Amino acid sequence: MATVHAIPAGFPQTGEVLDGKYQIEELIGSGGSGFVVAARHLVIGQRVALKFLHQAVAENPEACERLVREARAVARIKSDHVARVLDVSVLPTGAPYMVMELLLGTDLSRLRRARGHFPPSDAVDAVLQAGEAIAEAHAMGIVHRDLKPSNLFVVARPDRSLAIKVLDFGLSKSPERRKKPLTVTGVVAGTPHYMAPEQMQSLKHVDHRADIWSLGVLLYYLVSGTRPYDGKTLLTVWNAIRAGPPPPPHARVPAVPPGLSVVIMRCLERDPARRPQSLAELAQGLAPFASARGQMSVEWIVRALAT
Repeated sequence: MATVHAIPAGFPQTGEVLDGKYQIEELIGSGGSGFVVAARHLVIGQRVALKFLHQAVAENPEACERLVREARAVARIKSDHVARVLDVSVLPTGAPYMVMELLLGTDLSRLRRARGHFPPSDAVDAVLQAGEAIAEAHAMGIVHRDLKPSNLFVVARPDRSLAIKVLDFGLSKSPERRKKPLTVTGVVAGTPHYMAPEQMQSLKHVDHRADIWSLGVLLYYLVSGTRPYDGKTLLTVWNAIRAGPPPPPHARVPAVPPGLSVVIMRCLERDPARRPQSLAELAQGLAPFASARGQMSVEWIVRALAT
């Protein structure tokens, strides 16, 4: 579905007030299943983000249930590295929408294009910060299944250091979902360039190691400036994966430490059993290449998965 460039007709428009409290300001993002607008809470003055489903998507009860389950999944994660969910409500049409904290900054996809490839320690720190949120999710049995640069948002802390916020748990798999599945065997969803091979075959049976593959692709992309497997469709990316492993990142960018390349290439093993078996194992492998701030993330991830 094409990205929209204005708030679609049939939804509250700029200046209108939703639920008697959210005054719509502007469209700030759009994707295949929905779009996000900035709004202001008229009572307390807080600016928030409202996530709506596209009209055609909202006609699917499963998609509506997925939005509600996304809100529940994010609400359970206490890490500072997720975008907070503040509320879920419904439009007059009956379609649900989500109220979230409004993030000011950019995503890793835009930042990578602006900066070129990242210094290795910056890339490792970014992934480790995202890993704090994902580790907490994994500890609760939640698998994200759509980790990619555009779903990792970069915001500035009060001290001007940068922090990563993980977005869009819309494809996440949780214990609650397993009790009442929303995805059938054979259905494939996600972003091909960052999708684990087993996820390309079926969305249903992937586990947390699919997220580890995605983080490996993300690291490869950040430190080298190129994706390990490219292609315009899922089939072409799948064929690239089947053709064999890509060159290690340090072969593309000599500044990448060979040891970091080894960790990244382990994440890209086609067989999930040959990848790091947990985010704690991955974080410990990345620790030698992280900054002092990144070391704190490693410790947090290990603790989150120790219980």
